[in-house]
Amino acid sequence: MRAFVLSGGGNRGPLQAGAVKALLQHGVAPDMVVGSSVGALHGAYLAAEPTLAQAERMIQLWRDAGRRRLFSSSPLRSMLKALHGSDHLADSRRIRAYIEQSLPNHVRTFGDLQIPLYVTICHLQTLTLYLYGDDPSAPLIDAVLTSAAVPGFFPPTYHNGQAFVDGGVISNLPILVALARGATEIWALDLSFEVDAGASLRGAFEIAGYAIKRPLYSLALRELEAAVQTPGVTVHHIALPAYANLQLGDFSKTQVMLAEGERLACAYLAHPRPNQICYPHRYTARDLPPGPPGARPFL
Repeated sequence: MRAFVLSGGGNRGPLQAGAVKALLQHGVAPDMVVGSSVGALHGAYLAAEPTLAQAERMIQLWRDAGRRRLFSSSPLRSMLKALHGSDHLADSRRIRAYIEQSLPNHVRTFGDLQIPLYVTICHLQTLTLYLYGDDPSAPLIDAVLTSAAVPGFFPPTYHNGQAFVDGGVISNLPILVALARGATEIWALDLSFEVDAGASLRGAFEIAGYAIKRPLYSLALRELEAAVQTPGVTVHHIALPAYANLQLGDFSKTQVMLAEGERLACAYLAHPRPNQICYPHRYTARDLPPGPPGARPFL
């Protein structure tokens, strides 16, 4: 069974959408989709109709996203919300309405999809992975919005007083889910994180976001390694690391990211490397900048 495993990556999603288009153009179509965060959104559209025409519609959604201003959070409004103890900084109601309008009218539950879809969410209090997809009556849009609920930015989903958020907090590239549901051929479209040692970081949110990306990506690497070592399973790891420092809410690079995602997937298809993991750059002491007085790299 061929599974597309779609990672999270926020508004860098056009890279993944472009890669999906390239795979379908070359006759690589999924029997199952597993997604976290923005990968859950792509997964919903793809599982509703796993065709090249649907991939083109998904790409058009990204082109429209910036113009429609699907979410916004001004610094002043964010500060006021934070001061008043809000659990989120940006509203997701416009995104919900947009998803409802753009999905086919008959697609509202997991049972309405043409192929199986599994969507991850995280129980925030215990940091436990929860999974949608086994219950065909489960509401699709609720699942996607919860999977994409970046903690602190978008509102969590509450059930019986418990908070559920972005599945990428626990598994941003949910390959183990695909294995558990019977995948034998995995195409991992990975909005992977590359550390740029010369990056100029500004603002509390950018610094905090940057700091947690690498530890999260180490979890994805462990899932990839487990899959590669599983007998009878073939893994195609397509890393999509471009624009790693794009600020959340910036849609100005959508068109170039769509093209870059397609280019990266086509390059992989021209020279496939099954069961080879694309690791981030590993720095040596020579690569690293001097530390504060008295501090040296511990490698």
